[in-house]
Amino acid sequence: MVHKITVVGAGVSGRALALWAASRGAGVFVTDHRAEIPRETQELFSKTRIQWETGGHTPRCCECDLMVVSSGVSEKSDAVSMARAKNVPVQGELDLLAPFLKGKIIAVTGTNGKTTCTALIAHLLQSCGLNAVSVGNIGDPLAAHADRSYDAIVMELSSFQLHWNTQLRPDVAVLTNLAPDHLDWHGSYESYKSDKCRIFLPRQGECYAVTHDVDAFRVPAGRTVCALGRGNLRIDMDDSDVLLVDRERRRLLFRKSSLKLLGAHNLENAAMSCAAVALAFRDVDPSVGLASFEVLHHRCEPVGEHNGVLYIDDSKGTNVAAVIAALHSISGRKLVILGGQGKGERYDELARVVCEETFAAIVIGSEAEKIFAALRSAGYRHAVRAKDMGEAVKKASELAGPGDKVLLSPACTSWDMYHSYEERGDHFAQLVRTLF
Repeated sequence: MVHKITVVGAGVSGRALALWAASRGAGVFVTDHRAEIPRETQELFSKTRIQWETGGHTPRCCECDLMVVSSGVSEKSDAVSMARAKNVPVQGELDLLAPFLKGKIIAVTGTNGKTTCTALIAHLLQSCGLNAVSVGNIGDPLAAHADRSYDAIVMELSSFQLHWNTQLRPDVAVLTNLAPDHLDWHGSYESYKSDKCRIFLPRQGECYAVTHDVDAFRVPAGRTVCALGRGNLRIDMDDSDVLLVDRERRRLLFRKSSLKLLGAHNLENAAMSCAAVALAFRDVDPSVGLASFEVLHHRCEPVGEHNGVLYIDDSKGTNVAAVIAALHSISGRKLVILGGQGKGERYDELARVVCEETFAAIVIGSEAEKIFAALRSAGYRHAVRAKDMGEAVKKASELAGPGDKVLLSPACTSWDMYHSYEERGDHFAQLVRTLF
């Protein structure tokens, strides 16, 4: 461990990084662009003799042997620019912590489905009696589990974290899918894909990559590919079962009837998760815990039924690809609620799928006009505007009839009207309950 470390960012991951580095005897300074950091964080820093600054990054942040950036900090950060100019080494949290992780590492990334897969993999391992923990972008910071021994560390990794990765080399790396996202941060879709694929850095010995067949070519030499639907080592599905096939050997992963999750996309998530477990621990039966896994909040989560209409909260569907997957996966007549704050995506493809999959769409939020225009250009004549979520749910209840499904899947962030997608989904569910 170096003598002096500066941590950029005092959010969840940055705070954990600072506390961990201080516990190992490093002198730690934290720099944050926000005007103020939470009082609880200030108290923790004071108790552990961590110094900090807020309101921007001063030259003091470069008075260190190493600068470590927390999740979400980009190359364009003023702190990173100053460090580069002064030849101060800059690392991401994965590079700093990788040597201190004890246990098999199963890492998950992708544009959509990564939180579900991370939670499911950890649940399956725990159901088999293994000491497994889920960490990373799913909520619990990685640094809080460094230096602790586990059978398995299951981590959800964002493209932001992986951008900086040169040292973390998982035993099993899962790429759920790729679609344009966070282009404002990465600069281009190509850069985004390149950063995501840093999860595949090979390691010595046996290691695997679990992917869709269309992404198998992205895996570098040194990793064995297990692809969904194609290859010598692959995941196969028939009418009733999901199988892991290794040339002529066929192993049952689970029966489709045991899966509670809604939608075809979640069947794929479960298949990739069970394959990851089977590859990491050959003597474990991944189907043991499948039936007891509950759907995660705000991810195609049924929240109520009124007058024969099922209401589904997919507030986590914050990009076009996620909404398209949900619309394709959920059967029956559907009404979709779209809109929020955009991410710079085009809505042409979304409009085409809305035309095919829904009988009506309700559009809200600051991106409403762009989405409405895309739907109109696609020839869709069943879209209506609503001023807020309350009006959207009211209109949906008037338009939908018995057997229909109302899906909140916005294709946008929540930040124009809510603090988070969780708050947005909770408000949707609350409004649905008032219909009863």
